[in-house]
Amino acid sequence: MGKRVELHCHTIFSDGTLTPAELVSRAKKSGVELLTLTDHDSVSGGAELFAAGREHGLDVRLGIEINCAGEGAADRVHILGYGIDPESPGFQERLAEFRERRTVRASRIVDNLRGLGFGIELAQVRANAHETIGRPHVADALKRLGVVKSRKEAFDRFLVRGKPGFVESMGPSPAEAIALIRDAGGTACLAHPQTAGKEPELEQLRALGLQGVEVNYAGHSPSQVRAYGNWAEAKGLLAVGGSDFHGPGTGREERLGVDYGDAEAGAVEEVLSRCS
Repeated sequence: MGKRVELHCHTIFSDGTLTPAELVSRAKKSGVELLTLTDHDSVSGGAELFAAGREHGLDVRLGIEINCAGEGAADRVHILGYGIDPESPGFQERLAEFRERRTVRASRIVDNLRGLGFGIELAQVRANAHETIGRPHVADALKRLGVVKSRKEAFDRFLVRGKPGFVESMGPSPAEAIALIRDAGGTACLAHPQTAGKEPELEQLRALGLQGVEVNYAGHSPSQVRAYGNWAEAKGLLAVGGSDFHGPGTGREERLGVDYGDAEAGAVEEVLSRCS
């Protein structure tokens, strides 16, 4: 039988282009039966998410994706948090701190781009950012200015490591992100693990308290799904999955959801039911 599940997606509260209500509506039409919102460094979409879930009869939960920073590949990972209590003491204060660091980074990126002769302003970057600011908002501003035609072009030309607009992430360390999620009663899982490196880097993260890994990810090949699934099973980690959906115009607008077997879906639902 199985179930279509979406455990990794974004809205306008980070770098997505749909509201939480629009996301829920699209998920329902896509056959998703369980959806967890994982905006970057924000849980502010929760109220609208749950209201839309009730309206559409869709099981929705609130999660988080925290972008980490550091010198090595295993430091520059994204950690997904599931089953979190967003009212846990200090949780939202730390997220606000992370978002402020993002604003500082965006300002420095804008300075770099202005140094290249582009008439971009931080206010233009903020224009479509409802809360969390990221490089995609810089890319969107460049697109509106006619400098690029897409987010991808903006990243390829200016915003990735080695390009003239790039500024290093100012996020927390993986240890901090994992601890924050676990202290909020949640389960900390590694997003798109191919970005972390190979098994030694994955083991480093597990030693920090990582509890799960994104196995059934839309960007994974079948061999990657098998490899990460085998590793997760061998280490007793939760296997999660999702499409990393960002919405129309982002280049990440594939069909929402990934297919889970009954047993895998049941394990995920148990984790999600703890707090959210």
